Amino acid sequence: MHCRKWRQHTLRWLLAGTVLPLLVTGAGPLQAQVTLEDTADLYARWRDRTVQVQVLDRQSRSRSALGSGYFAGQPGWIVTNYHVVADLANQPERHEARYLSESGREGRLELLSVDVVHDLAVLRAEGMKPTPLELAREAPRKGARAYSMGYPYDIGLTIVEGTYSGMMERSLYDRLHFTGSINPGMSGGPALNRAGEVVGTNVATAGNQVGFLVPSVFVRNLLEKTSEPRAATRSLDETIAGQLTANQSALAERLLNGPMPVTSLDGFDVPGALADWLNCWGSRQEDVPDDLDQIYYRCESQDDIFLSTTLSTGIIRYQHELLSSDDLHPLRFYKQLEDRGYYPRLTLDGDESTVTNYRCRSDFVDAPETALQVTFCVRTYLSYPGLYDAYLSSTSLVENRRALQSTLLLAGFDWDHLNALSRRFVSALSWVGDRP
Repeated sequence: MHCRKWRQHTLRWLLAGTVLPLLVTGAGPLQAQVTLEDTADLYARWRDRTVQVQVLDRQSRSRSALGSGYFAGQPGWIVTNYHVVADLANQPERHEARYLSESGREGRLELLSVDVVHDLAVLRAEGMKPTPLELAREAPRKGARAYSMGYPYDIGLTIVEGTYSGMMERSLYDRLHFTGSINPGMSGGPALNRAGEVVGTNVATAGNQVGFLVPSVFVRNLLEKTSEPRAATRSLDETIAGQLTANQSALAERLLNGPMPVTSLDGFDVPGALADWLNCWGSRQEDVPDDLDQIYYRCESQDDIFLSTTLSTGIIRYQHELLSSDDLHPLRFYKQLEDRGYYPRLTLDGDESTVTNYRCRSDFVDAPETALQVTFCVRTYLSYPGLYDAYLSSTSLVENRRALQSTLLLAGFDWDHLNALSRRFVSALSWVGDRP
């Protein structure tokens, strides 16, 4: 499994600088030499604490996922990303995990615990117990050097020198911004400070020396929970379901307790940017196909929680389309609305092995100065009962040639919060007329 690619349109950073050899400065040669020696020393000292993590298909003995990991916590424990070992977590009867060290030593891995919200997992290594790496107690200063280790592209252990560039902005979950090349295959490896302490765990890359780390505080929390005796009594599915329920409930409460921002679309007020971690954009197009003019507004969360290659959760997406025409006869306009269909425009992952089919209900709902035709569809997770996905679509027609179509998608919420968020979304749709 490679490092997860972050969507390019969500990234707002430009590289402020690049790590280059220091050529012209009074202390240049000496400073460059010290940096090189520091990096070489870190590699030599801690290389036996970083391993390649392999997930194998039991039947074919082929590798289904590759990543990196490091020894931390109790002797023999290895930390990696959840997405590296997701196949093992979801289908343990079909997969097994092994480690491979830089010296060629290898052995079996046992999955002990996971934190799917922060993309972390803890495994126990068979036959290898080096002294665990220490976790940093605090984040480094912005601009400080950091050193990422891992197995990129299955070509051997690598150390990458980069810069700690602060916390990721406008993110739902805490991530450290690492200005360095975290390449596919390095997922789950450690990022160290000069003292050899883990400041973060490699988790994602956007390319061009823009990488992201899970802060060490979340690793510490997971290691402590793994040590608790009661952790062994829970099934993995129960643990994951509990983590998702707690996370999405807290997320829903934040949205329900805050004000409802609205934006205007040519006579309609509609839900706008509900939080700063949502990415929102819009556009206006005239004379699009079907002789319709369109005003478009869309928002979506960017911090989806990876559960498997076919399913992600913790998702909020919604969009509004104001469709109008000055030329079409009303009957042709209605037909165009019908032909467009609304279900394909926003979709969620999932297949018959992970979620049930949707069950839907349609009805008319009164909104200020207009009536909405609302379709509400719900499905549940097969492995995590009590969590649901919802699809809500609404259409409002206040004039013969102008209509608002809105859609809301929610993934992985409990029933009460699913309904509360859906009701609030619908209640914020209103016709206010043409403002002067």
